[in-house]
Amino acid sequence: MILQFPTPYPDELLYSVIARFHLRSGNQFWKHTLEDLFGKRTNTASAFLPSGIQALVECLPKNTTIYEKTLIEKHTMFPFYTAFLPEEKANSIYKAMLSDDGKAIYMQAGIMASSIVQNKHFKYCSACFKEDLHQYGELYWHREHQLPGKLVCLKHGIWLEDSDVSINHSNKHSYILPTSNNCDFMKASSVDGNVLKQYKPFLSQAKALLNGGFKYISFSYLTDFYRKQSIEAGFSTLNGRVYQKRLLNAFQQYYSDDFLQNINVGLESTELWLASITRKHRKSFHPYHHFLLLNFLGLSVNDVFRETSLEVEPFGKPKWPCLNIVCPNYKKDVIQEVSIRSCERTKQPIGKFSCKHCEFAYTRKGQDRNEEDRFRYTRIMNFGFLWKKELSALLEEKLSYREIARRLYVDPNTVIKYANADVGETKTTELSSENKVGSVEEHRQVWSQMQQDNPTLSKTELRKLKPGTYAFLYRNDKEWLNYNSPKFRKSKNENKRVDWEKRDQEILDKVKKATREIKQKNGKPKRITVKSIADLIGERALLEQHLDNMPRTRAFIDDAWESEKEFRLRRVQYVIQEMSEAEETIIKWKVLRRAGIRSEFYSDLKGINLF
Repeated sequence: MILQFPTPYPDELLYSVIARFHLRSGNQFWKHTLEDLFGKRTNTASAFLPSGIQALVECLPKNTTIYEKTLIEKHTMFPFYTAFLPEEKANSIYKAMLSDDGKAIYMQAGIMASSIVQNKHFKYCSACFKEDLHQYGELYWHREHQLPGKLVCLKHGIWLEDSDVSINHSNKHSYILPTSNNCDFMKASSVDGNVLKQYKPFLSQAKALLNGGFKYISFSYLTDFYRKQSIEAGFSTLNGRVYQKRLLNAFQQYYSDDFLQNINVGLESTELWLASITRKHRKSFHPYHHFLLLNFLGLSVNDVFRETSLEVEPFGKPKWPCLNIVCPNYKKDVIQEVSIRSCERTKQPIGKFSCKHCEFAYTRKGQDRNEEDRFRYTRIMNFGFLWKKELSALLEEKLSYREIARRLYVDPNTVIKYANADVGETKTTELSSENKVGSVEEHRQVWSQMQQDNPTLSKTELRKLKPGTYAFLYRNDKEWLNYNSPKFRKSKNENKRVDWEKRDQEILDKVKKATREIKQKNGKPKRITVKSIADLIGERALLEQHLDNMPRTRAFIDDAWESEKEFRLRRVQYVIQEMSEAEETIIKWKVLRRAGIRSEFYSDLKGINLF
């Protein structure tokens, strides 16, 4: 047991705390310090996700207020790298950090396989160091400064600088503190205001993760979350099919190339990871990928971990305003429900809103982008009784159609249409009682005689012979007409319509089987596309022409479909496996040549840990 251990400073890496202990202990050799802290001399100086923390805490004084949970969550990069992992994997990493065996920690966290390269040296902010020296009398490594890439200090608006201290030091058992010898305090490069604007939301996301406190979420939740957000942002259909080209173009316009390169997100790999993260999640993604997509969608990490409904709401949450100018509730949120369908041509959502107070109904096409969109409509479906009543009153005042249109917020042609409809309806009812009685009897005789002369004709066919007689009886003697007309004859035509729900399930089973066969096929890999699947099950015309009628099959194919980049990656993986089984030496150029990867596509494989 040691008698004294330094109290960690705010946002200090545990690596830095141990380095300060070594300095104060008076130990000449690192192996003595490691034995004091961990009970063994072989502990590796890991900067971000160290192991042996349980042994360390057991060696601290009895009355210490430093616990395993505090060290892991506040003084390592654990909350940053595990926030988007499933709970089981995060717990496994946590236990490994407690134990003496930390060999698999970086692999489990996805750091080893990530395309985002780690820094080679510890980073620092010269302004922060001066403040630390003034406040604490010594320097320490800040957690926030060690995130990958060329970053900035938001507090002081200057670039972080590289120290001379390697993160992977030649002596893997040594912990090195920042000093004036390995850090240049005079370096302070200011950051342009526009550049700082791009960094601010990004680094705020990272800080939120480092502060921790989030509940773990599953891959399926992330799939549903991004599906909801992409639909509401207009980058997916209501069925969840992503417009990948539209998404990529908008994403590349939102972020500058310099910014993406500075944070080590390769421009060549953006299309690949962006397409994958908006589909079904089968693997973890680097937190940077989540930050970039969330900021692009106008969201934060708090939105991901907040327990909210994942139901798609392209028009926001209830309630919605009535847009009838003559309704007492005009522009007040009184509409509680909206029915949503997808436009057959554009696939955009169409919402129908109906006010119960005045029966005014309107539709709106496309997602709401801002608060003003709540007060627009695409089409009026029903003006309602209040609007029509107001129209009649204005007509009685002998106002011009243009003036009435101005007061009712409609087009003059709309006023003319409804005004003429009311006049025509009035005229048809202006029959005198005497003429009506005489005419009824005459038309009854005509209708009865028609049936005697044409006993095989239906009611509809008789109507075509004497449309005037039928119209008169329908308006003035409907009950007699219905009773004295041929009975309705049911058509004996067979219903030959396709049961698409049943067909969807049948084809889905075949598609799943075909996809498995393509993936498990021996020999040269075959790309998974609609054509390759359709050819295998013998239903090419059905899948190419009627896939929209089979939503489950379409969703499965969208998920299983491989882009050209994904297929190139699978070919490379296949060749590597084939060479490994044959115990051949795996050389990069041989793999690429055997996989048939042309030189112009080498950049697609940059940063992917295959060799």
